[in-house]
Amino acid sequence: MSQAVSAKRLWWATLSTASERYQDWFMILGTNDVPITTPGSGKTDLGPEKDVDVYLLDLAKLTAEQRSRLIDFIVARFNEPREVVERDLDQVGFPIRASDVLVAFDIRAFL
Repeated sequence: MSQAVSAKRLWWATLSTASERYQDWFMILGTNDVPITTPGSGKTDLGPEKDVDVYLLDLAKLTAEQRSRLIDFIVARFNEPREVVERDLDQVGFPIRASDVLVAFDIRAFL
């Protein structure tokens, strides 16, 4: 009998199905799992919106396909050249609204 060792996480993030942007994010990620850098949100300006609660996507955890779909989405949404988006993505990162994400914690995180 083999024993599979599963990786235990102290926290994780999933897409909120109640979000108006759920379909866009699900198309990009292909899953409800959202790779973010930390379980704590921060504030940023998103265009004319000021002090929006966001998480930073953990770009290193995206698959090549997810990254490509994210870049395609940014190019189409913001009408930016692909080369600029690819360069800036690594330098600046990319936020996801906190309202689009649910962060859950394993009880062990508090012990």
